[in-house]
Amino acid sequence: MRRKVPQTVGMSRVLSRFIEWAAQAPDGAADYAAQGLILLARVRLGMTQAQLAKRSGLTQSHIANIENGKVDVQLSTLRRIFAALECRLVLAPQPVGDLEELVRRQARAAALKRVKRVSGTMAMEAQRPDEGMLEELVRTETEKLIQSRSSEIWED
Repeated sequence: MRRKVPQTVGMSRVLSRFIEWAAQAPDGAADYAAQGLILLARVRLGMTQAQLAKRSGLTQSHIANIENGKVDVQLSTLRRIFAALECRLVLAPQPVGDLEELVRRQARAAALKRVKRVSGTMAMEAQRPDEGMLEELVRTETEKLIQSRSSEIWED
């Protein structure tokens, strides 16, 4: 069953801009968990945990637990806390590699599985194509999968 992943030009452009922006983050920025950023912003503003708690509608002990990494904080709570710190919370993905290359690798792996399945059946019938033809089939199938933006490439 083929599922096409919906993607508009606008969505793609927005994601690309966020990725470009996130790529400019300083080295090690991903290592700062949200709780560390809360602590840094709170201290920079000269605000106590109790003051932040009151401004965000949370308890001081909950703020302390968040800052100490003792709780897995929800996104809605992070938004409340950062709003209380007069900050906007911005989330942006920072891919570890090129997304188009990742799609190409996944599509090739899916194409390879398809071609191997078909060539195995053909081999049983003594009709297996030569290696050059198999590689061409893999290339063609890879391009089809990439063009269709099928979610099928992510199936195991």
